[in-house]
Amino acid sequence: MQKLVGLALLLAAAACLPAATISGQFTLDGTVIVTNGGLIEWVSNTDVGSEANISASGTLTGSFVGLGGQSVTINTLTDGPNPATQQPVNTPFTNYNFIDFTSQSTFPELLANFLPLGSAGGADCSTNVALAAADQTCTLTGVTTPPIPGGSPFTFLNTATSINQHTTCCTSSATWNISGVTSDGLSAWNGQFTATFATPYQTVLADFVNNGEVSDAYSGVMVVTVSSIQNVPEPTTWAFMGTGLVLLWVGSRRRKKA
Repeated sequence: MQKLVGLALLLAAAACLPAATISGQFTLDGTVIVTNGGLIEWVSNTDVGSEANISASGTLTGSFVGLGGQSVTINTLTDGPNPATQQPVNTPFTNYNFIDFTSQSTFPELLANFLPLGSAGGADCSTNVALAAADQTCTLTGVTTPPIPGGSPFTFLNTATSINQHTTCCTSSATWNISGVTSDGLSAWNGQFTATFATPYQTVLADFVNNGEVSDAYSGVMVVTVSSIQNVPEPTTWAFMGTGLVLLWVGSRRRKKA
């Protein structure tokens, strides 16, 4: 009887244990391609589509220590009006399998569910390079040039450069954020991505209009944090716990009678 009680309690304890969680920080890099059809595509440093590299030079903490140089699968995002099947900007959408840790089979996937609107206004958005100036910012909207119905996740910034001690205009950057949860439901994550350009963003936008897409190297800092909400035990967990307590009571009764 004691062995049976012990086994029941062991099963109950095992059922109560939470699944292993992931948390920490890592940096992704590669090339991002944005098309005028609303796609955000990814290519690794070795020209493999739908793949990104975990940077060995970026900060690696928590679960991601030692993973520098490994690759992950990173899936295309599709801006569109249907949050059940697409990933519209500034609208929560159905959990979408965004990143798979292909070399870490025990890791859950990173599911994306939100792509916020860029933080700049549209007043300085233009494809006219003559209008470029340092410190200008731009987030494309439905009424900018070029127009993006529903708005864009990208925040562009022009930055003054110095050549032979003379300040000129400009290099530029684009930043955007993506967030979501892990597929096991135990952690949340946020990624802040940055691409830099050797020209003002007006040139980048002109290329986007003329070529139908724009691409550049990017870096993305990914932060994964354990969710503060603890999982409630499943019904089977309660059943195991109940069985263990009943058997423990029966065993104690028999010992008293003996």
